[in-house]
Amino acid sequence: MGLSNVLVLSFTMYVLGSMYLVDGHTSCSRTSGLMKSIQYQLKLVEEGNGRCDYSNRYNRKQIGFLVGLKTTLQNRPKGSVVKYDNVITNDDNSYNPSTGTFTASIEGLYSFSWTTTTQANKYFYTYLAVNGNLIARNHAGHDNVNLSASQTVVVHLKKNDKVNIKVQDNLVGQVIYYDGWSTFSGFMI
Repeated sequence: MGLSNVLVLSFTMYVLGSMYLVDGHTSCSRTSGLMKSIQYQLKLVEEGNGRCDYSNRYNRKQIGFLVGLKTTLQNRPKGSVVKYDNVITNDDNSYNPSTGTFTASIEGLYSFSWTTTTQANKYFYTYLAVNGNLIARNHAGHDNVNLSASQTVVVHLKKNDKVNIKVQDNLVGQVIYYDGWSTFSGFMI
């Protein structure tokens, strides 16, 4: 036990002992459970290097990515994967720019967001898919000005689940802008 823990435990024992000496009616057996609990709590703090959170979130692997496009994409085929090829952040290298797919390296809860910006009088319908299954949709376009649309989802993934952004299955993706206007990001919560 570290010196600071010993001092805290000693002080706590002194205070508890003083309280019961003044009262004079409490036996040591009534305080023994409390003392064991305090000792256990101090042991946990010592084992955790002073941290009281034992969920291991401080030592957990960091997973996150932010990607965009290097060029404007036009006339993308129905149901095709949007391959964001401009990697800005890719901790854990779970996003593959050549396939446009994020692969979960560990099971957990993840958040994904994507923004689509399209040209006036054009459209670009997309959806986020997990293992090919539609989770949420996004639509930008069909107006006389450039339009942007964003979507965010939270999903529980198992190890090796695949996540990507796909062009809507029944429509060609007409125009999606690059240069930071259209992005895809995700991270483990």
